[in-house]
Amino acid sequence: MIQDIGEHIYDNHFEPHEAGPGSYLLHYVGDTMLCKLDDGGFCLPRLADLASAPSLRYLFSIDGTGFFLILDETVDAPGFSYAPVNWTRDAEPRHLLFAAVTGWQLARWYEANRFCGRCGHPTEIVPTSREICCPECGMVIYPKIAPGVIVAIIDPATERIVLTKYAGRPQVHYALVAGFTEIGESIEQTVAREVMEEVGLKVKNLVFYKSQPWSYSDTLLVGFYCEVDGSTEITVDHSELKVAEWFTREDALPRENDRVSLTAEMIRRFKERGNAVLNQ
Repeated sequence: MIQDIGEHIYDNHFEPHEAGPGSYLLHYVGDTMLCKLDDGGFCLPRLADLASAPSLRYLFSIDGTGFFLILDETVDAPGFSYAPVNWTRDAEPRHLLFAAVTGWQLARWYEANRFCGRCGHPTEIVPTSREICCPECGMVIYPKIAPGVIVAIIDPATERIVLTKYAGRPQVHYALVAGFTEIGESIEQTVAREVMEEVGLKVKNLVFYKSQPWSYSDTLLVGFYCEVDGSTEITVDHSELKVAEWFTREDALPRENDRVSLTAEMIRRFKERGNAVLNQ
């Protein structure tokens, strides 16, 4: 998955850092980022690659090398250009993919909180921790993390899984039922509600699989396998989904090229193990 970066070590502990020539720099314009593309791979600029030193903000480190957000609106980086952040979902190396997407989440958070949501006063960055504060009313703002669920619904009697396609999106691949947790709701209640709303099924015997940070949407995803409870007749909510169908283990589409998403890993795992996924 996107956070699986092998032997590389991600360190999000926050403390003041100074950038050096080898520090990685992240710069975003809308949904694009500064990088250099090369045959399915990419690289990020380092401080030594820039014609002049920009204003920077420390974000995190990987293997002891710092990643810094460029605060200037424009950057003079010969040989580098802007590419859509979503392109990096299939890019190598994986640790730079993870850094680029995580940095984008933090960049959006900084941009969205330049003013206090309580009193409207300009906010300030806390220099010793990852916080934004309002000097006028004292409100403290932390990075946005929205919990959500990924749900693989299994019919053990026929060893089938429910796969869906989102409505109104360009993606053509199949996915699992998914949704965000609402106010006053537990994760388990989110599973039951989202499944009922999107495909009209009841479920039981929830089995936790894994969680995943998904910075593209500021989400912490929690993956579950579960059993259909009662009727297997699907009722599709067409405002959310284009289609939802039962697939046998043999016919389930594993999305082999997707090595970053929890959804793809859970589908592949069902294809490999069938009903055994319900026995963690």
